[in-house]
Amino acid sequence: MPKKPQSYEEELAAIMNALAESVAEASDGEILAETQEEGADPAEAAEHVRNVLLNAAKTYRQRRLREAQQQYEFHIAAMQERTYNLPATAEERQKLLDLVFAQQPAMRSALLTAQHRDFTSLTDTDVESCLKQLQELGLLDELSESEEEKK
Repeated sequence: MPKKPQSYEEELAAIMNALAESVAEASDGEILAETQEEGADPAEAAEHVRNVLLNAAKTYRQRRLREAQQQYEFHIAAMQERTYNLPATAEERQKLLDLVFAQQPAMRSALLTAQHRDFTSLTDTDVESCLKQLQELGLLDELSESEEEKK
């Protein structure tokens, strides 16, 4: 006696597996005859099945990309909601960013490569965005700690 499925998902999986087995066991002639009996064009049906399978494979391959996109959107939303302890004026924010670059020259080249732009023409919004990202990474905290150690 076959095992009784314990949930809706298991019942559905059992039905789908039985359908798949019946199709796999059918001969090409039986499948062709059944398709023609239903009034469908076998070439169109084959193309439809091929497209369904290709789309399923593509969806499966892109699952990590979709997960990464969701994580990115989550982190961006969290950054927009968070409050940051940044200088009040644009001039002070620019000085802070310059200080970060002076103390960590590698950071300048990393951000320059990432942004593909010259840091001499940054808008205040760009500066503020960079500072927020640096604070998210904890680099501004490290900077303030090293400044306090110097005193």
